[in-house]
Amino acid sequence: MTDTSTPNRSAETSSRDALLIAAGELMTEREVVDVSFSDIAQRSGLNSALIKYYFGNKNGMLLELVRMAVRDSMAGLDTLVNSKVGPEEKLRQHIAGIINSYFYYPFINRLLHHLVTTHDEATAAAICDEIVKPLLDAQRAILAEGQAQGIFRNVEPTHFYFHIVGACDALFQSRAILRHGFGVESVTKDHKREFTDHLHSVVLNGIRV
Repeated sequence: MTDTSTPNRSAETSSRDALLIAAGELMTEREVVDVSFSDIAQRSGLNSALIKYYFGNKNGMLLELVRMAVRDSMAGLDTLVNSKVGPEEKLRQHIAGIINSYFYYPFINRLLHHLVTTHDEATAAAICDEIVKPLLDAQRAILAEGQAQGIFRNVEPTHFYFHIVGACDALFQSRAILRHGFGVESVTKDHKREFTDHLHSVVLNGIRV
């Protein structure tokens, strides 16, 4: 006989991720961040009680969804900042990384705003400590390196942050405008590549000495 009182670890991880993926899919399709437990359960094929089991509450699940969405891109920030490529190329890779995150998780910035503005201080602090501050630190380091080499002019990091993040956010949050204004049904990989080149060029020309 085998003791089954403790959930199988691989099964637990799979179910946990399935719930997060289901929530992200619904947010992307509906262009909202407020999705119900029952909808998440139906999409994942799992019992909605598992959301409380794995995450404690809906707030905990949303925070974990943010972490899942930015995990790879955040992990690469230090590697990028410390790499041997020049600051102009670091800037291009940084912009490409943000756009890539939005491409696969177009709800991410809306979800960040939702968590920071509508939930408890602990959640807001966790998001700032784990996501916003590391992103700002990386951007400051790239700007400082470019300034030290005489390539970039002195740039206010706060303005730079909102310029980059805001531009990326607008593209993926404006599906109705893309559809009705430009006849674009969805952002494709070609659009993603072209927008990356465009934003890098505009930002770079704006901060070059």
